[in-house]
Amino acid sequence: MKKNCYHRKDGRWQYSKQENGVLYYTIANTYRELLEKIKQIKPRQIKQIKNIKNKTLTFIEYYKFYIINYINTKQIKKHSKYVWTMLLQKYIAPAFQRLPLKKITPEHIQSFLNKIEKERTREILYQNIIKVLRKAYITGKIKKDIALGIEKPQKVNTQVRQPLTLEEQEKLINYVKDTKLYVFVMFSLIVGSRREETIKFNLLEDLDEEKQTIHIKGTKTKNADRYVHVTKEFIQFLKTNMKTNTFDFNISYPTHELGKIFQQLNIKNCLHGLRHTCSANLYFLNAKDKYRQLQLGHSSIVTTNNIYTNIKENIPPSKLRLLYGDLYPRFD
Repeated sequence: MKKNCYHRKDGRWQYSKQENGVLYYTIANTYRELLEKIKQIKPRQIKQIKNIKNKTLTFIEYYKFYIINYINTKQIKKHSKYVWTMLLQKYIAPAFQRLPLKKITPEHIQSFLNKIEKERTREILYQNIIKVLRKAYITGKIKKDIALGIEKPQKVNTQVRQPLTLEEQEKLINYVKDTKLYVFVMFSLIVGSRREETIKFNLLEDLDEEKQTIHIKGTKTKNADRYVHVTKEFIQFLKTNMKTNTFDFNISYPTHELGKIFQQLNIKNCLHGLRHTCSANLYFLNAKDKYRQLQLGHSSIVTTNNIYTNIKENIPPSKLRLLYGDLYPRFD
């Protein structure tokens, strides 16, 4: 059994085996979980899976077949379907030409991806090619799951994610005070929620004044859905400054606008830096590590301490209180 288990490049574990025209296939987050899933696998007859004519298929021909049968038939955005076809015509077809599907290798794909200059294009091509190759393996068109041998392109993070200095916090708060982003920025700084979590916040549904908690509807980790303790002063701040019960802008608006603001203020940071700033501020205010982990919704205290406590300067609690008043809880 173990020889058919693979530790994938994305960190997950995969079991795949073809035997007598039957496919055994499953994926799990851990090796132990994989062993449990293997016991419950429902084998699939390869011949029962949607097929195409038995001939020497080229990689391009199968790619087109995949788009027609598995992309164009899905209820997805028209733009997404267009991107699949555009990338095939512009990048994949010229690179692979008449190469037979059965002769494609991880080295072919890796070499092709490494030549793509634009990071986002390279990432989408990788995701699409992996889907095509896995479908080819599942349907028996290729004997090996060669997607396992393809490394995911490394993303170069050009944005700085670290806590804002006290001076930067003051400049930012003063700048956004009379803008549409004011409450959003303060919410991110005090609560430490992710962009998607902040956007979901509803003043009527998620605020419990009696318990002094805010429900953060998270989905990223098992600890992401959480209740954050807040002060009466912060609750009053939200009730006073939120003109509607929700943030009335789309999810990309704060990212783009804050990017412009940071540039104008000569601050090398991004929206996610507000979450790092919240963690650092709680640290300066003497909040315990476990408290910060639960507030930020991290699955591990290691993430909180090693990534979200990247301190640029030591800020005295008195100076934070001068800037924020009692919007942060007290931990004395």
